[in-house]
Amino acid sequence: MSGRVGPGVSVRAKPVAAGLAAVLCVLAWAAPAAAEEPRPLPPPLPTADDALTDALEDGELTEAEYTLERARSLFELGRVRREYGDVERAGARDATLVLRDLAVRLHALPPEERAEARRLLARPDSGGVPVGDGWSPAASATQRALCDPELCVHWVSTSPDAPQPTDTDGDTIPDWVETTFDVFRSEVWAKEIDELDYRPPVADTDSAHNGGGEQFDVYLDDLGVDRVFGYCTSDDPRIDPDSPVFDPSVFAISAYCVVDNDYNATQYGTGNTPKEFLQVTAAHEFNHALQFAYDWLEDVWFIEGTATNIEETVYPTIDDNIFFLRAYSPLTRPSSPLDRGGLGDSEYGSWIFWRYLEEKVAKGNPAIIRKVWQRAGFPADDYSLLAVRNVLGQYGTSFPATFVNFAVANRRRSYADGSKYPATPTTRRHSPGPGGTGWRAYRLSHLSNQFTSFTPGAGATAKSRLRVSVDLPAFGEATLLTFYRSGKIVGRRLALNRYSNATVTVPFGRGVVTRVDLVLTNRSTRLTGCWQDDVLPVYSCYGNSPDDGKTYRYRGVRLS
Repeated sequence: MSGRVGPGVSVRAKPVAAGLAAVLCVLAWAAPAAAEEPRPLPPPLPTADDALTDALEDGELTEAEYTLERARSLFELGRVRREYGDVERAGARDATLVLRDLAVRLHALPPEERAEARRLLARPDSGGVPVGDGWSPAASATQRALCDPELCVHWVSTSPDAPQPTDTDGDTIPDWVETTFDVFRSEVWAKEIDELDYRPPVADTDSAHNGGGEQFDVYLDDLGVDRVFGYCTSDDPRIDPDSPVFDPSVFAISAYCVVDNDYNATQYGTGNTPKEFLQVTAAHEFNHALQFAYDWLEDVWFIEGTATNIEETVYPTIDDNIFFLRAYSPLTRPSSPLDRGGLGDSEYGSWIFWRYLEEKVAKGNPAIIRKVWQRAGFPADDYSLLAVRNVLGQYGTSFPATFVNFAVANRRRSYADGSKYPATPTTRRHSPGPGGTGWRAYRLSHLSNQFTSFTPGAGATAKSRLRVSVDLPAFGEATLLTFYRSGKIVGRRLALNRYSNATVTVPFGRGVVTRVDLVLTNRSTRLTGCWQDDVLPVYSCYGNSPDDGKTYRYRGVRLS
């Protein structure tokens, strides 16, 4: 085949590979990348409360069997529904984690189900696998690859998985293939690895079906038919219990990615152009491949939140990820724990926290997120929250102070693109008089906030003042934001006494102040109900804490 114009880039034909791809497995990024003991597995993504969830809770399915059926539902939803009943479709962007959950439990499946899991985890060119997303044997026979020394994009010329054959430069390579290659290599790889210094993907040379070389492999496939945007997974042999190199203690694994063959409007809508859908999907999914080079066994909110944030870092003018801020995020659901994950796409909406770290704590330097991943990987092996806490110390601040300031930034929408973001909801509104509001109370979960607004009422004068008192748990915080009619906003973090009480007075003049907001914050990072290693948590475990549900009391009184 003719080579593509450009140094080090070539097109190669590839023979059909015999047999199935080797199963997902763990491979060390560098030689000493294994822990001494296997870690407990992260809990499966709580995709939906449906028949599969019921079967798991009733003991009809083991956890490993549940992840197998959930992965089957990605590509064979009708078949799974016929067997189990009302099964929800996984989210369009959930494929990576659904397949990760299956891969880490491969060893817990009986042999016949393990074989089916391998087929689900196989690469598209494995040759007509009966389950999963794969090319037919006939399509695999027409496979080609566009490669440079680090990256290969694989495609076929047989429908339905073939990209459009349009070839405007006449070099026998479809335009969409060249676009995909350029997006991954010149935009995504160049930003995330060359500029931001993330570890490159772990080489897949130990995989039995590695795409034909040591390059990172990207496959074009018709994912739109399954309502999937893209995914990255792995066929590294070291978590396969039938492999001679089985090693469940390693941190870093190799990966490959699959993206759609055209992102056409019929399947994906018109919210972005096909190329824009490709760009943000590539930035997001490729970041998963880089995460896997640090620690593939991590918390959902950390994995998806950072990958969604990097879409903004690589493509700041494409606003696809703002959808998740509107759906379920610390902006729209501030009373839900930041590390909750798995509820209404909250793991994706958590990207605003990582955006705050990047824009505010690190003054616009995205390297802070990469440093958190370095702490999460071997040898430190910090779980998500601990990794953040340790990295914040390098920036001269603490997690409690950061989380309080994060709540204030959300209320003010003080981000580079804040005008595009949804406003945080006001839970209560008061127009207190001299008698005040009386004591009111909230119950807050850890890593969450509540917002109350006080507005000057009819009896207020231009010289009125507002006295606010709070009575909080030990891990509580309170901040007042005074919004002036001039547009000025003054923030004041309340200095609590040893009983976590405080009383402050701020301007409240009618015609001078439009409102005063009380921001109540539960900054606790204590966790319970999840795996413990001696005294330390191993995961966030979808946001459970002994400090959830504690009472936060406040009152407001207008002073003439």
